[in-house]
Amino acid sequence: MRYFFLTTLLLAAYVTAFSQVRFDAGFESGNLGKVVLLDSTKVIVSPRDTVEHLSYLIHGKFDPLNPIDTSLAANANWYYFRISGIKGKQIYLTLKDNGVHGLSYSYDGDNWNHFPLNESPRRRLDKRFDKDTVFIALYRPYTYSYLQERIAEWAKREGTQIDTIGWSFEKRPLQLLHITDPNVPVSAKKRLWIHGRQHPSETPGSWLLDAFIEKLTADTPEAHSLRAQIDAYILPFANPDGVFNGLSRSNVIGVNQEINFGRSDDSTVVEVRAMKEMFRKLHDEQPIDLLINNHSQHADCAIYWMHTSSSTSMEYARKQWVFAGLTCAFNPYMYPKEMLFSDVAPRYCEGWFWNNAGERTIALTLESPYTFYSFNKEGEWVNDSNLKYFGERLLEAVAEYFGLSTPGRLLIENPENPKGWIPLSNQTIAYMGESGWSASAAGSKIIYRADMVEAGEYELYRYLPGQNIEPPKGRNDFGDVDPGEHGWVFECNYTQKRDGRFKYVYRAKMAGDIADAILLVKKK
Repeated sequence: MRYFFLTTLLLAAYVTAFSQVRFDAGFESGNLGKVVLLDSTKVIVSPRDTVEHLSYLIHGKFDPLNPIDTSLAANANWYYFRISGIKGKQIYLTLKDNGVHGLSYSYDGDNWNHFPLNESPRRRLDKRFDKDTVFIALYRPYTYSYLQERIAEWAKREGTQIDTIGWSFEKRPLQLLHITDPNVPVSAKKRLWIHGRQHPSETPGSWLLDAFIEKLTADTPEAHSLRAQIDAYILPFANPDGVFNGLSRSNVIGVNQEINFGRSDDSTVVEVRAMKEMFRKLHDEQPIDLLINNHSQHADCAIYWMHTSSSTSMEYARKQWVFAGLTCAFNPYMYPKEMLFSDVAPRYCEGWFWNNAGERTIALTLESPYTFYSFNKEGEWVNDSNLKYFGERLLEAVAEYFGLSTPGRLLIENPENPKGWIPLSNQTIAYMGESGWSASAAGSKIIYRADMVEAGEYELYRYLPGQNIEPPKGRNDFGDVDPGEHGWVFECNYTQKRDGRFKYVYRAKMAGDIADAILLVKKK
């Protein structure tokens, strides 16, 4: 099967004799369907400037037909190809079967950017090139070979073990990173699972996850502390064959692995079967606390797919709002109002966990965009730098959700039974941890304490619980409704004069004021 796809890629080269412009996708993860020359003409721009104008229709290369979900249409979401012989020419492309705003391009195969919108509106390219060769992709590729380089680096680091939990259809290993401090008992740690690239085309998610792994495996005090408190399992490529062969949403036999979890064994592909076996093994030993199903989407925003309380429970919904809100905090690339909702379903891995672990495991799908954030074309576009920040912030959010402190970031839970405060016992408020409090009157005080805080200057943040709400029945988005603030809100600067005990008094600003955890972030 591997050689069939490689041969197909190598044959996917199209040459126009008149212009000597060549299209090809004869490299790893390459994808190109049929190329049709629509028009070719020479235009005299000025007495000394004659420019050849060439227009092409680009057809996507579709995934194989799905032998299990036979009604599911094959997809041509991914493209990654090279055009050569274009220097000095005006090139017009129409991408018939796929496309986003601002195609990603590279002149050397390593450094990638977006074409500006005036050159690349959705499904179009209009560009006069001053270089002879350009690579074009849906987004910067993250290939199987590159993952092998990264795994070789990560495997050398303290607390990182690489396990093979199964083999793909084409016999590529399903490589699971187990990242933790082996000297700390599992029972003393929170358990995390993340997997990515069920859909091979969704490369922004891989760059985000790369930054997450890099931060967690680093030789820093923060990373050492996190590894002592988290038992992390990360499967970067759940579909390595699809990535290697440049597919869009399926594996090499045409199955969309994302919706294959609720099938009988004889209809479950080997990749998903291996994942489910590992899920069961871990669950029986000590259930996973948090699962992140890492994806990317064509919509121009970053979101979590959250689950309705009617298909799970109010407690489940509360916990997922806490984690979503924490991911949005300190993060200019994601906002609570952009979250999407669906019923939990057995065909997804999230459904497997709901059926087997209930509220014990919170499982969410994270979607990063290919283009820009928060539907803002004039704002920051997706790039290496902000995906790195997003991935690093995601790790901090995981730690905060678990209630963990690290050097320079101290999370202090609210005290038990403070006078003048009423417990938030109902689950309509997305409070952190086991409890939150509502003031019975203005001026009610609550005292936060910690045994050992290093001297220094800090920023102090209060966790502001938001409402545990979801869109009206029949909708999956909030529309014009703003679910409000969820997450950390700056309260004040704080000076810890000497190493030792910490005490902070918060007084309610009004009756009904809410108190929850606080976060101390040491200034650099």
